[in-house]
Amino acid sequence: MSKWDDNLYNHLVEALINQIHQEEPDLVVTAQNVVAPNPAFPYVEYDIYDDGSGQTFENMNDEPVLVGIQMKAVSNIENEAKAIAHWLSKLFREQQPAAELAQLGIGVKRASPLPPTVDFLTSDYIFTSGTDLQIEILDGFQDNTQPGQIQTVKPNIQVNKGDLKHGES
Repeated sequence: MSKWDDNLYNHLVEALINQIHQEEPDLVVTAQNVVAPNPAFPYVEYDIYDDGSGQTFENMNDEPVLVGIQMKAVSNIENEAKAIAHWLSKLFREQQPAAELAQLGIGVKRASPLPPTVDFLTSDYIFTSGTDLQIEILDGFQDNTQPGQIQTVKPNIQVNKGDLKHGES
C-alpha cells in the first residue's frame, strides 16, 4: 500500500458511497474516469472535479477544505436517471446521513441539481442526471515539521499607573 492510498479524497468517497449503500445497497457507484466496461444500468458515477481548497489564510492543523464532487445517475431510461439524481440530492441533505457524515468531519454545504444530458455518441441512448455537491471536509493533516507545539498562551500583562498617558484609565 502506498502512503498516498490513505488520503482525504478516498475517505470522502468511501463515506459518500457508504451513505448511498445504506439506503440502496444494490446501486453500483463507480468513479467516472475509469478505463473499464460500464456497469449495468442504472448506476452512479462520481467525479471529484474541484480539489480541496483551504478556507483559512494561515497554516493550521486539520484545516477545513472545500471539495467539489459530482454524483451522476446513468441509465438508458431518462426518468430513471432523473429520479436517482433527485434522490441523491435529497439523501445528502437529510438529517441522519448529515449527522453520520459530520461525525467523520464531512459536511455537505450544498447539493445542487445538474442539468440532464443525453449521450448521442453511443449505440444506445444514455441519460445522465445528477447532483453537484460542495463538501467541507477536515483534512486531518497535522504539521509535524516543528519539534513542539504551543498548547496554551497565558499572557502576563502588568500596567503601572505611571505608564498610562493623560486621559487613559
